[in-house]
Amino acid sequence: MLSKLLNFVGFLAAALIGGALVAWIGRAPVPPAAEGGRRGDVAALAPPAVPTTEVGRMPAAARVKLGGVVEPHETVRLTAQAPGRVVFVAAKEGDRLASGQVVVALDDDALAPEYRAAWAGLAGDMAATENARTQLYHTLYGQRTAPMGGPAMDAYERMFTPFYNMAQGVFGNMFPGLGGGNQPMMTQSQAQRSWPALNNARADWEARMAGLVAAQSRLDGLDQRLRDRRAVAPTGGVLLARHVRVGDVVQPGQPLADVADVDRLEVRLDVPTNLVGALSVGDQVPITLGSTNLWAPIGQIYPTADPAQRTVTVKLSLPQGAPAASGMYAVAWLAQAKAASPSADAPAVPTSAIARRGSQPMVFVIDGRGRVDMRIVRLGDVVGDRVAVLSGLTVGERVVSEPAPDLQAGDTLFAARP
Repeated sequence: MLSKLLNFVGFLAAALIGGALVAWIGRAPVPPAAEGGRRGDVAALAPPAVPTTEVGRMPAAARVKLGGVVEPHETVRLTAQAPGRVVFVAAKEGDRLASGQVVVALDDDALAPEYRAAWAGLAGDMAATENARTQLYHTLYGQRTAPMGGPAMDAYERMFTPFYNMAQGVFGNMFPGLGGGNQPMMTQSQAQRSWPALNNARADWEARMAGLVAAQSRLDGLDQRLRDRRAVAPTGGVLLARHVRVGDVVQPGQPLADVADVDRLEVRLDVPTNLVGALSVGDQVPITLGSTNLWAPIGQIYPTADPAQRTVTVKLSLPQGAPAASGMYAVAWLAQAKAASPSADAPAVPTSAIARRGSQPMVFVIDGRGRVDMRIVRLGDVVGDRVAVLSGLTVGERVVSEPAPDLQAGDTLFAARP
């Protein structure tokens, strides 16, 4: 009986030791290869949790890479119009300027005495003109002095002077030389209103008016000379460069400052003449600014070519808010002429697969384990709901067709097993 009990206890102890050993072995870490096999099985069996699509092909226009420079749409160089010493500079490079703001000012000490003298001359001419106008008015309509002899003499002259003049005319025609030179007699009132006196008063008034205009012209000339001593911004913009400092002495034609409208930027390209025929104003051209890819319309095509370079200047209008600054280097991808090599196929994805984080176009590629890889791409032409990808993808890869806003690189897009 005792032996059977000992056998049972030994069997129970062996069973407990074996169970503990199996449990310890089961808790051992799984090798990476085995883990990859399991995930591969999950990826192969579990469907994706988000819609995906395969990168296909589409014709993409063969494009030529050209370098260009970003520059403002309008740049104005302010130059000195008169000699002088700089006494004021409004701002430093990069500061904003308002339209009509004085940017650089020269001293006007030499013009101040001339200006005061011109105003004094104008005041004198105004007084003389007013006096001449009063004299002319008095000559025409002023009160007359009473004739000698009083009213009776004045009535007598008014009655008999016309008859005398008529008789003088008749006898002068009948007996030439006896009519007293045919000079009509005037009454004393008529003598006070003589035409010579009236003409003299009118001529003096007109001369004073001409002097007044001349004095005003002298002031206008001085105002212009004063304006020439102020360099004014023609439009609102940014001070790109100032070429003088306070205290500098300048001469006419010397540059003072450069003002540019940096709110409207352009990319200036020198395009070979064999490519210009395929371009039209308004065409969209893909460009690269640093690490940013975007589209810009053609704003201007110069009508003439450079005979030495055999190129034509083309300007692309950058969209508002583009991450660009004047002087930056840009790369444009221009379509070749129709007579050039035929179009090549390029990877293509739906436009809904393109996500933009900031200004960078990107797609989310799914690898063999179901993990997400975020890639920045350069886009090409858009046809319908598909866009060509010029760089960043290869045909056959799978991408997320409608990426969520919170999707990130490293996420797993395969659903767990039920």
